[in-house]
Amino acid sequence: MFEVSTTLLGEIDAELARIANARADVAQEIRMFPTPFPACDVHFTRLSEERMRLQRLATALEAFRAAAACEEPPLIHPRDTVYDAVGGKRYQPEPVG
Repeated sequence: MFEVSTTLLGEIDAELARIANARADVAQEIRMFPTPFPACDVHFTRLSEERMRLQRLATALEAFRAAAACEEPPLIHPRDTVYDAVGGKRYQPEPVG
């Protein structure tokens, strides 16, 4: 298991709570949006895009939290590029398997 600080995990939980609140606000605003709305309505489109962005962010944070709790090392796809913290060098990792 990779060592992830409990502080970071707590911050992830707090961020997930903030994302959930933001998603609820966006959902409420979408529910209150007057119908019928034209497909080209910029405000509605922005709300829809924000809802999707928040969902992707929450999914990524939940995946990180799940990976941090996993006993196995994460699988890295051979096509993934990894940046070294020292010097930012790129390298292609060997597949885990």
